[in-house]
Amino acid sequence: MRNLVLAVSSLFVIAACGGGTATNSASPTPTIAFTMVAQNGSGVSGTGTIVKSTGSFIVTIKLTGLAPNSSHISHVHNGACAKAGGIAYPLSQVVADSSGAAAVQSIVPVDYSVPAAGWYVNVHHGPDFSVPANGPSISCGDLSAA
Repeated sequence: MRNLVLAVSSLFVIAACGGGTATNSASPTPTIAFTMVAQNGSGVSGTGTIVKSTGSFIVTIKLTGLAPNSSHISHVHNGACAKAGGIAYPLSQVVADSSGAAAVQSIVPVDYSVPAAGWYVNVHHGPDFSVPANGPSISCGDLSAA
């Protein structure tokens, strides 16, 4: 009987020592979500995210309403959609599938901090700026400083 009491007491001591939360769990990855809004009557809209990574950030854009099998230049710009700013970072080409949908991910190899004036992601009409008709924005998403 004495051994049983000692064994049960030991279990209570062991249980009292455990049960805490881990202190070395990874912190959440900073993510900014944004909405891509149609521009200039294009009907192109969607969503996007920017995820901070070590020494870089990853921009993901998902769009619908594009012309089937079309290609579009995209960038991160300084400022906001309503007040156009200069290009901050080029992004990967947006390429639509046969239904006019696209999903593209770009890795920008710099640490970032969204400036107080903000950034916006802009997708243009054409695949490059070789002709003026390619330049107009077809979808734009504002990012705010966190």
